[in-house]
Amino acid sequence: METLRPFFRPAALLIGGMLAAGDAAGAETRPPKFRHTDFNDDELFGDKLPVIQLVISKDNIDRLTKNPREFVELTLKEKGGETMANCVVKLKGSAGSFRQVTEDRPGFSIRTAKSRDQEFHGLSKFMLNNSVQDGTMLHEQIAGEMARAAGVPASRCGHAYVTLNEKVLGTYVLKEGFNKEFLSYFFANTKGHLYDGGFVTEINPDLQCEKGDPRDKSSLLELIASFNEPKADLRLRRMERIVDIDAYLRHLAVEEILCHWDGYSFNRNNYRIYENPADDKFAFILHGMDQMFGDERWYVFRTPSAAVPNAIWSDRRIRDRFREQFFAVYDQAFRRVDWPARAIQAGASLKKRLEAVDPEEAKRFDQRGQDAAAEIRRRLECVRRQLEDASELNRAGGRAMLGKNLYAWAGSSDKGDTTEAALDGRDCLHLLVGAQKGGDFRLPLSLAQGNYRLTGKIKTAGVKPGTDTRTQGARLRISGDASGTSFAGDRDWTEISVEFAVREKDPELVFELRSLAGQAWLDRGSITLTRLP
Repeated sequence: METLRPFFRPAALLIGGMLAAGDAAGAETRPPKFRHTDFNDDELFGDKLPVIQLVISKDNIDRLTKNPREFVELTLKEKGGETMANCVVKLKGSAGSFRQVTEDRPGFSIRTAKSRDQEFHGLSKFMLNNSVQDGTMLHEQIAGEMARAAGVPASRCGHAYVTLNEKVLGTYVLKEGFNKEFLSYFFANTKGHLYDGGFVTEINPDLQCEKGDPRDKSSLLELIASFNEPKADLRLRRMERIVDIDAYLRHLAVEEILCHWDGYSFNRNNYRIYENPADDKFAFILHGMDQMFGDERWYVFRTPSAAVPNAIWSDRRIRDRFREQFFAVYDQAFRRVDWPARAIQAGASLKKRLEAVDPEEAKRFDQRGQDAAAEIRRRLECVRRQLEDASELNRAGGRAMLGKNLYAWAGSSDKGDTTEAALDGRDCLHLLVGAQKGGDFRLPLSLAQGNYRLTGKIKTAGVKPGTDTRTQGARLRISGDASGTSFAGDRDWTEISVEFAVREKDPELVFELRSLAGQAWLDRGSITLTRLP
């Protein structure tokens, strides 16, 4: 990693400008606490491509087919290496990635025997991911390196070439498991409780305990009680005692930058939590990062939706702390490294190792490296531009153009249409009235306290207003504020604006059409947000 050249231009102004008034400047932010920046330095996760054969008896194949989540016996043979009997295997994967053992590319979770001499290149637990939701087969590896560079726990990943009972399955992502070995890279004390969040599951008393005494749920129950505490000030104090809040905020920052929609903060999925005995606080571990970088317009300060952040997000002090941690993560792990070049490098390295094993498969990794690099480049460029907008809006008179290629406005319709379409040579947000009288586009933002003006150009056609104030036509507004001018009938492009103040609550911008009939367009190139004096 040290050989990669810096990709982003210096962001000192961004870091200082984005922090709320009274916060420390970027150079004074509290640095992330971690033990290693990266550790892809051993053979398995460096230059080696193990070629392994999984040998499972017919009886155990039948058992896996009936009960894919139960371990059965496995013999693991490595070409040019050891043969390890008495290992166990079960199938892995969820809704999008699960495959039966009799199908083309099942995913595997493997545990070697307990004795030290039965470890696979130092691992007693590892996974073979089929990567069916990641055509590049590089997301998990690169995203893990990014996370670790930010001091956020995430597994090391490499690759393996796999056969099952003489059937060639091909290239797999090899990922280290979550156990004492993994924990030792991030925590000095590995004797705490480790819980698996499960599939789309919020933290609850029945989480699977992967390490520690499953009968001792006292800390887990206190964690749950803390985020359910009804009194806001007491809730934050209780959570500070049981959760490493700043570590979680760094975890969230990485999820935001990577577009990890399927992680804890946004989908209550793909996560572990570890009760660290060193401070008796829970820390979050990233997982399931095969679908990264998908929406380059993902807003960098998108409001999370899981229980832990929900419990504290209304407190502006927490949101300011998040920005502080975000910029520490961004500056340390993203601004300084050419991650697209790293993706190309990883693809080329894997291609070279595969050439002696499967030349046809090897050829694909030139394009896979290029594809991963392009996804990463688009996303990180969008992050940079969003942060520049945020910095601009931190000063009086600052303006940001909320354009098509930078922000994802989310459409919500009541049996009508919400689409992005071209009209009169303009890229537009388009609303068409349906059976339930309308729909809207929304864009939540995180802004410093102050006064703002939102402007844009709207066109309407056949808009028929209703009799109540909620169905008067097309307008721009702020969520929670029903005031503002509505347009009806047939109207050519007309500029419309709304002013609003940000105090404690972050705003959500709304373009809506509520009427009995008709359609409306908002010119994306005209959408401007201005910070007022």
